[in-house]
Amino acid sequence: MKTIFITVSRGGIIRNLFHTGVIRGLLDKGMRVVLLTPYYKTPELFDAFKHKDLFIEPLFWDQRERLRGFFRELSKGAVFNSSVYARYKYSIGTHRNPNQFLLPFRMAFFAPLRYIPGAKRLIRWIHALVNPLRAHDDLFEKYKPDLVFNTASGADCGLLNSARRFGVTTVDMPKSWDNVSQALFPTKADFLLVWNNFTREKALALQGYSPEETIVTGVPQFDFYARKEGLLSREEFCEKHKFDPKKKIILYGSGGAELFDETKHVRLIQEYMKKGFIKEANILVRPHLGYKGDAERFAVLQGEEGLSVDTSDKQNHALRDHFDTSIDHVYNLFNSLYHADVCVNSASTLSLDALACGIPVVNFNFDVDASVEEHGSVKRLFVSDYIRELMETRGTWLAENKEEFLQILKGVLEEGRERETRRTIDEFIYKRDGKSAERMVQALFQILTTQS
Repeated sequence: MKTIFITVSRGGIIRNLFHTGVIRGLLDKGMRVVLLTPYYKTPELFDAFKHKDLFIEPLFWDQRERLRGFFRELSKGAVFNSSVYARYKYSIGTHRNPNQFLLPFRMAFFAPLRYIPGAKRLIRWIHALVNPLRAHDDLFEKYKPDLVFNTASGADCGLLNSARRFGVTTVDMPKSWDNVSQALFPTKADFLLVWNNFTREKALALQGYSPEETIVTGVPQFDFYARKEGLLSREEFCEKHKFDPKKKIILYGSGGAELFDETKHVRLIQEYMKKGFIKEANILVRPHLGYKGDAERFAVLQGEEGLSVDTSDKQNHALRDHFDTSIDHVYNLFNSLYHADVCVNSASTLSLDALACGIPVVNFNFDVDASVEEHGSVKRLFVSDYIRELMETRGTWLAENKEEFLQILKGVLEEGRERETRRTIDEFIYKRDGKSAERMVQALFQILTTQS
């Protein structure tokens, strides 16, 4: 029996691997699966997936790393691009603004690393030398794995280092569309699984992978949208949120992280309705599950007629990403997308979910309050490469000001205007056939059988 180590460092990965059937598919192929997770002391998270060949062991992500801050700067410089620059200059996903006094120094000494031949390999070699991270070595002695699959690139906690010491084949996978552009992964695996062609191209350009080492599978959690499991009728869905089923539904997706005051854009949509610029519609606000207390930012809106702040998902604050790991969360997200007539957000991955469901997307790149400071502006979100390239595919509508926002909403909701989404889907989603999990299982199985 072949043995595979798989990391599960976040709640979202439980959805992506367990609920989609990836883990079950590997077990059905006769593999012994050993989960390495920081949540090994709360095995009830995995109770619904118990199997005689499924084992749970600790993932030691608290190992002390020498010169961690310095290596972080080297890693950002080694892949320097617009996403790194955005985080040099602006607060994105964190409450702290970056030190602006460091910007010239970073640009002068770290950013050029990307263009120095051999810099990536040297940085990784020095990092492994300084930080061997041996906490998992005993598990390799105990289970003697044939394959290691890390499901959050850049956060393997030294597991890939241990695998290299024991001569075990490794597979890495970014957990989201923006990871590849943010920093050099400290260890290069033998193979990289990616969701889409965009990520593959970034891995080739920034992470030192070759075409033969990268495999595109699609987005496994998008398989739910093809399966249509747990679907409510429109009447049931509208009753749940106290909506008028005769009116259209605008799904507003939060960006999370208190990026800006998003209630102002919701209020703007309400203002268009009150003034008769667009027909009255239901507004469903979906807080970002990955940020603690994000629903509270929209509490001021709750209770207004025709508007619902969706608090159906239950955050688990014992998890690093606060994720709701239940299947009910999956069904709730699917229903929110399926019954929406348009998805509105600034620069969220929810755009991809909506496109996978065939729902038109309206992104906005303007501030309701024109006097907002640069560091709090929506516009800073559109500096990152993945957002810029998504906009370049023109599969979503992009409003650059209030007037465009109004005209686009009116066109989509009342005139049925559509965008050509084929290029966007090809580049950022890959396939919508409900078989991404199968492709992931097959890729891992093929690597396992050909490399061992």
